[in-house]
Amino acid sequence: MEYVHGSNAGEQLGPGVQVWIGGRDFRLSELLGEGSFGAVWSATSPGLNCEVAIKEIICRSEVELGRAATEQQLLKFVGRGPVDNPGLKEDSPAAVAAKRFPSLVASEVKALGPDLWQVRLAMTRLAGKPLESLLETASEGTRPTADGSLVETCRCVRSLLDQLVPALEHLGTQALHRDITTRNILVDKKGQNYSFGLVDFGLAVDVVKWKADLLTHDIGGDGHYWPTSSWFVLEYGAHHLESYPALLQEYEADLDVHALGVTALRCLMELWAPEAMVAEAKSKSSPPSWAQTAKLMRLRMAWTNFWDDIARFWQPIFDAFACGGCDALEQLKSRYAQAGVHHMVSADLCAVRAALRELRDVAELNDLRVICDALLLMMRPGKKRDDKPTWRRIRAVLRGERGASRAPSPAVKEVAEEGHPQSRQQFLVGKELPAKTEHGSSQGRNRRDLCDALKTELRGWPSSGVPAASVAASQSTYSPSGSMWSSASVSSHCGSATVGKPISYLHVS
Repeated sequence: MEYVHGSNAGEQLGPGVQVWIGGRDFRLSELLGEGSFGAVWSATSPGLNCEVAIKEIICRSEVELGRAATEQQLLKFVGRGPVDNPGLKEDSPAAVAAKRFPSLVASEVKALGPDLWQVRLAMTRLAGKPLESLLETASEGTRPTADGSLVETCRCVRSLLDQLVPALEHLGTQALHRDITTRNILVDKKGQNYSFGLVDFGLAVDVVKWKADLLTHDIGGDGHYWPTSSWFVLEYGAHHLESYPALLQEYEADLDVHALGVTALRCLMELWAPEAMVAEAKSKSSPPSWAQTAKLMRLRMAWTNFWDDIARFWQPIFDAFACGGCDALEQLKSRYAQAGVHHMVSADLCAVRAALRELRDVAELNDLRVICDALLLMMRPGKKRDDKPTWRRIRAVLRGERGASRAPSPAVKEVAEEGHPQSRQQFLVGKELPAKTEHGSSQGRNRRDLCDALKTELRGWPSSGVPAASVAASQSTYSPSGSMWSSASVSSHCGSATVGKPISYLHVS
């Protein structure tokens, strides 16, 4: 990045303000989003045929400045499409990434004082609005997928995967995004066609450094999209991962894969309207398969259970973090470790995977079968599995290549692993948590009782803020840098818990 010192450093941004970045003139128009990091503005520039987004980041340490530098480098990397590389095929991961990610236009950093910098990144602006707003529209009864039919919903979800998987395959050669959520995925719907893009590389990490320095990295992103291993790291710290190879492998390589899988399944469950099945049955000479319908409803029940649990576990963490309650956050981490929250998350994911398998085996729609196959690779249960996910393998599944993924129907052993109702109860009862750690002894704990008691207590958690006693007991603050949050959607509701915006950095020792 270009370093600049001058009197214009730190000028206030606003509509109509003219700024210079990297020797290029930009005029701001409207605010797109903001957070504790700063703000994102739309802008235009003479000589450019497209609108741009300008992201301003206030860095208060060299670590934060390094993160901004990583974001700048990745924007430059993903923007090298067919124009810069004429030999690229249009469907190659690099060419797809240039369409689905913003690319760097200009950048500079200004020193505002000792250990204080202002970073401005000008990037191409992707069309569309946050996917979260599409899902909120569906929850209010207005289906963006026409009549909410399964065919239209599968087309939307298939488009999401077809477009972002190859783009993330290209990104994955250099970095992990770590913040794939419905707020950072943009969707532009024109007629029956969907165009998806992914923004905000503020939490991205170099993939080589991530694996080499795993113990020193902060955990980040939105807990709704965390795999089991991230919940384990929250409870015990990354240094305990070495004792659990399956969790270590998942945390090292599968964060983005799992997050996109959860996003895709959420779209399938929330955009599809079960009542549309009745209309389809009346309008068609041959009614839809009731076996498919029954398995869809079973998947919806498994999904609802998973999403409700995640919402209840995540909201207190977000509230404690937002209120600066470091002690309250540490108490929650200890409570979650004692109750084995990551085991509950794993059990819920196993139940979802079991339902996906059963749906896949009876699905009549080809798109639905392909989606199930892809999600079985992407949604990780926190257990040792032979079906190691890679972006290339997922892309092969989406293309319908023979033998790419078709996971076998569950054998007796896999039935227990994948969380059928009877095995789920067995899973939660009688198994001990990991041996005694600094969080206290877990010897002899009954996991189901502890989790049920914790969930019951969390049902009464306030929608914002931690209990007053917890905040009052906190003597120190816990103030992180923020990732890019959409200003269009501050919070949504799921089940009995309020779902808040994601936090950006959460330190675990």
